[in-house]
Amino acid sequence: MRKQSTWLLRILAIATTGALLITTPSAFANTLNDLKNEQKQLENKKSNINSNIKETEGKINQNESKMDQILAQIKELDSKIISTETQISEVLNQIKLTTTEIEKLRASIKELERKIEERDELLKERIRAVQVSGGSVSYIDVLLGANSFIDFIDRFSAVNTLMDADRTILQEQADDKKQLEEQQVSLEKKLQQQEDSKNKLVSLKASLDGQKASKGKLVDQLEVEQAKLHEEKEVLETEYDEILNLSQATQNKIVAEQKRLAEVARKAAEEKKRKAAEERKRQQAASGSSSTVIPNVSSGSWTKPASGRFTSGYGTRTHPIYGGTKTHYGIDIANSTGTPVISAADGVVSYASPLSTYGNVIMVTHSIDGQTFTSLYAHLSSIKVGVGQVVSKGQIIGAIGTTGNSTGPHLHFEIHVGNWEGMAKNSVNPMRYISL
Repeated sequence: MRKQSTWLLRILAIATTGALLITTPSAFANTLNDLKNEQKQLENKKSNINSNIKETEGKINQNESKMDQILAQIKELDSKIISTETQISEVLNQIKLTTTEIEKLRASIKELERKIEERDELLKERIRAVQVSGGSVSYIDVLLGANSFIDFIDRFSAVNTLMDADRTILQEQADDKKQLEEQQVSLEKKLQQQEDSKNKLVSLKASLDGQKASKGKLVDQLEVEQAKLHEEKEVLETEYDEILNLSQATQNKIVAEQKRLAEVARKAAEEKKRKAAEERKRQQAASGSSSTVIPNVSSGSWTKPASGRFTSGYGTRTHPIYGGTKTHYGIDIANSTGTPVISAADGVVSYASPLSTYGNVIMVTHSIDGQTFTSLYAHLSSIKVGVGQVVSKGQIIGAIGTTGNSTGPHLHFEIHVGNWEGMAKNSVNPMRYISL
């Protein structure tokens, strides 16, 4: 079973190597022609990226115009909302005023009803008094019954007073009843006005809620467009910076290769000495490493690639060298130079060489549960494996360093779903798979 797994991993290494030759800068170029072809491919890729940048800039301008339109719509809605809220305030004041008027009318009606009821009682008493006296009171009989002229004058004055009082009571009663009818009609109008105001208030509040909901949707849309704009800019900047760095790295390789061709014999001897020295260091590191330097190999498919202090996570951060906000497509583990780096999972070494700002890099291709992954280990001080080598989870493959663009000794560790096609492509947060 172990042999079968080894052969499968070797086949995967061959396939992965082919993919890397197509999609990434070749780590295996041994001749000047290979490097020049690589440089040509990078120039073509730069040209394509420049075209994509121009196309995306046009989309960005469209997005900015769309955002301006959305902002204008939001401002227009804000004006409507302010107007609606003002109308609601006016209606509430009108309802309050009408309520006060209704209360006053009801109090006045109640007082009129009381007066009318009292007069009704008074008039009823007068009628009952007349009925008791024998029917009706004749003011002529009263006058003719006078004993003297002075008595006649007194009786005449009294009769006039009684008649005036009766007329006054009847007139007041008629006036109060008329006023009562008018106030009752006014009350009905006020009540209807109150009902209309309440209905208008309900309608205005519904309109206000709709306006606020529309504004909320526009704000959501604006935020989506802003996020999209930011993401497009960041991806373009990252990809453009990356291809420029890779192009410069390839030019440096061409210069180095030309020098190498002039001193083939001397370089061959130095290479032999270097490999021997690296082998001695590897053996010393393997024999002298303690459990505190090499992390414990955890169960499952993945394990922590190095011991040390977790210093930077996956995602947006301030770039430690250039400043500004950039996306960090991996995690950083800091420790002293020479600290062993182990393979995070079983796999095949698909890259082992310097690479642009990464410095010394190892890439390991894994096949886990039918899914292909690529893990990347950057800024290494030394590389202890070669391309095509089958490695096991927990096997030492290199050592922490500070090569490339680095502010101190640490391991930069990435995981990509599928093959590595640049730092921004197919990257995932390593914390999804390993535990620190």
